[in-house]
Amino acid sequence: MGVTLDGKTLTVTGWGEHTIDAASEWDAWVSGQYKRKLKVYGIIRTYIVDCVEKDVVWASSNANYFEGVQSAGTAVVFFSDLTIRPVSSVNVYVKDVNWTAKDIGTQNIRNFQLTLQEA
Repeated sequence: MGVTLDGKTLTVTGWGEHTIDAASEWDAWVSGQYKRKLKVYGIIRTYIVDCVEKDVVWASSNANYFEGVQSAGTAVVFFSDLTIRPVSSVNVYVKDVNWTAKDIGTQNIRNFQLTLQEA
């Protein structure tokens, strides 16, 4: 099956992730000493997925589609069964879409990068 986002199949050429914690910090005195306490409630995961599409007109492009999803601000389902990083149907927001197009002879090649944040 590969990688899908909102039911659309992606041709993935690269993958990255970043996590930040959802936490709170406070000052405390413990046994007469100052301590900086920390409580981690969870993490927020961001996926960076590099993709490519070839000979796809803009109206049918996944990059174009996900720009619309980003504008709408709705969560979509992200799935991957790739061995490098399986993801089991996670709801994500499309935070960013970057793309470049190369017109090499008769080839129409579009590289795009999606930044996704878990909902």
